[in-house]
Amino acid sequence: MADLRRSAALLWSTVRRTNLRLAAAAVGLDLLVQVAGRPLTAVWLKVLVDGATAGHDTTVVWAGLALALSLAAQGAAGAGVSAMFSELHETTARVLVGDIMRLTSTTPGIEHHERPEYADRVSLLRNQTRLLSNVVATIGSGAGLVVRLGITVVLLASVHPAMLVLPFLAVPSVWAGARASRITEAARDATAERVRSQTHLFKVVTTPGSAKEARVFNLGAHLIDRHRHIWAEVTDTNARAQVRAGMVRALGWSTFAAGYIAAIVLAVSQAAKGRATPGDVLLVVALASDVSGQVSRAVSLASETSGTMQAVGRLLWLNDYDAAARRFQDQPASVPDRLVDGIAFHDVGFRYPGTDVEVLGGVNLQFPAGCVVAIVGENGAGKTTLVKLLSRCYEPSSGTITVDGTDLHRFDVDAWRRRLSAGFQDFVRFQETLATSVGLGHLDHAENRDAIAAALDAGQAADLAMMLPGGFDALLGKEFKGGTDLSEGQWQKVAISRALMDETPLVLILDEPTSGLDADAEHALFEHYASAASRAGRDTGAVTVLISHRFSTVRLADLIVVVDGGRVREHDSHDQLIAAGGLYAELYGIQAQAYR
Repeated sequence: MADLRRSAALLWSTVRRTNLRLAAAAVGLDLLVQVAGRPLTAVWLKVLVDGATAGHDTTVVWAGLALALSLAAQGAAGAGVSAMFSELHETTARVLVGDIMRLTSTTPGIEHHERPEYADRVSLLRNQTRLLSNVVATIGSGAGLVVRLGITVVLLASVHPAMLVLPFLAVPSVWAGARASRITEAARDATAERVRSQTHLFKVVTTPGSAKEARVFNLGAHLIDRHRHIWAEVTDTNARAQVRAGMVRALGWSTFAAGYIAAIVLAVSQAAKGRATPGDVLLVVALASDVSGQVSRAVSLASETSGTMQAVGRLLWLNDYDAAARRFQDQPASVPDRLVDGIAFHDVGFRYPGTDVEVLGGVNLQFPAGCVVAIVGENGAGKTTLVKLLSRCYEPSSGTITVDGTDLHRFDVDAWRRRLSAGFQDFVRFQETLATSVGLGHLDHAENRDAIAAALDAGQAADLAMMLPGGFDALLGKEFKGGTDLSEGQWQKVAISRALMDETPLVLILDEPTSGLDADAEHALFEHYASAASRAGRDTGAVTVLISHRFSTVRLADLIVVVDGGRVREHDSHDQLIAAGGLYAELYGIQAQAYR
C-alpha cells in the first residue's frame, strides 16, 4: 500500500508540472467521446429499427438525427482529444526526461554509473518514457472505459438479465493481458544488458572516435558479426516471450468468445419468442461487439498500466538512490572559507558496491593547508580513486576524510564541490564554442570574456583563441556543422583552462591533466600550477593535488604520495624519498634512466 501511495504521489507530481487545465479538459472530453460512442449509437440504432418496424416515421426521423449528431460529436471530440493528449504527451515526456537526466547526473557520487544493474534500470526507464508520458491518456481512457462499461451493462440487462454475465467473462482476458505483459517485460529485463552491448558495438562501428582502431585492426566485420549475434540472441529471447504471451492472451480470449456467441444466440431466441424486439437484437449485437472492443482496450490498458507501474518503480528507485546518496551525518557543517589545518585521511578504505575487492585500504595521510601534493604510482594502483574520494565522487567504505578536523561527509556535497576545481585525464570534449567550453569551469563567470582569457592563458592555451576561426566563438569538435576538431593536446589544454577558471578553489585536482602534452610543456604548466598554488595557499590555504606519471614534474611538489596495490607505501618530499631509497627512488631512477 505504501508503494502504491508513493507511485500515485510521483505520478501526480509529474502531471502537476505539465498542464493541469489541459489534462482535465482532455480527460473530460475523452469521457464525452466514450459516452457518445458505441453505447449511445447502439441505443439510437435500436430506436430507429424499432420505429421502422412499428411504422413510426417521426421516431425514425428523430432517431436518425440523434444518431447523426452522436457520430458527428464523437468524430469532432475525438480529434480534439487526440490533439490534447498529444500535447500532454510531449510536455510530460519533457518533464520526465528532465527528471531522469537530473537524477542520473546530479546524484552526488558516480558509483551508480559504474554499476551494471543501475545502467540496466536507466536504459529500461529511458525506453519506457512513452508509457509514463501517456499517463494522463491512460487515466482518461480508464475512466471512460468504466463509464462506457457501466452504460453497456445497464443496456444489456434491459434485454435479458443473463447478459450481465458477458462483461465478467472478459475478466480472464484482462488477467491474461496483464500476465502476457509481465512475460514480455521479464524478457526485456533479461536482455537489457545485451541491448546496451548492442548499442555500444553500434557506436564503436559508427562514431569517429573509434574509427581509427576499427580500421587499423580490421575490426569492422568482426564487430558487425558480434552485433548481429547479440541482436539474434535478444530477438530470440523476446520472440519466445511474445509466443508465450500470445498463447496466454488466446486462452483468455476463448472464454469471452464463447460468451459473445451465447449472448447473440440468446437475443435472437428472445426475439423469436416475442420477448424482445428486432431493435433489441441489434442492440445486443452492437453492444456485445463493443464489449469485445472494451475488453481489448481493457487488456491494452492493463498492459500499459503494468508497464507504467514498473517504470514508476524504476523512477522511484532512482529517487531513493539519489536521496540515500545525499544523506549526511547529524550536525551538518558549513564548508570553510579557507583551510587552516588541511585535509586528512583516517584509515580510509574503498571497495566497489557489491564486491569484496578492496581498491584502497588503510590510507592515513595529511595534506597540510597551502601545500601541493603529487600522487604517483603505476596504473591501477588507486591514485584516481583517492581523488574521487576527495571530490566525493565516491564515499569511503571505511574510515573518514576530514577538512580542518570536520568530517567531509557532514558538508553538503554541492556546497563542497563549489569549492573544488578539477581537470581529469578522461576530460569531456564539449562540442561548444571555445568560450563556453572553458567558461563551464565556473558558471558564475561563464560569460566573462576576461576571466576566460585569463584561464586560457593559465592553461597555456591562449594561442587557441587566436588561431581558431572565430576566436572565442569558434565551435569545437566535428559533431556539428562548422566545428573545428582539435588535437589531443589542444583538447587537453581546453580542459586544463576550464579547471583553472576558478581562481580561488579550496582544492584543485589535476588527474593526469597533461598526458597528451610533451614533457617540456607539462613541466612548464606545472611550474605555473605550483606558483599559482603557492599564492592560493597563502590566501585560502588551498591544496593542489596532482596525479602524474612524469617524476620530473612531481618532484616540484611539497608532498609526494606513492600508491601501490591500493596502499600508500611512502609519502614525503622528493629529496627525502630519494634519500630513503624506497619504491619512489626505484621508480624515479627507472624513469630518469629512460631519459638519458
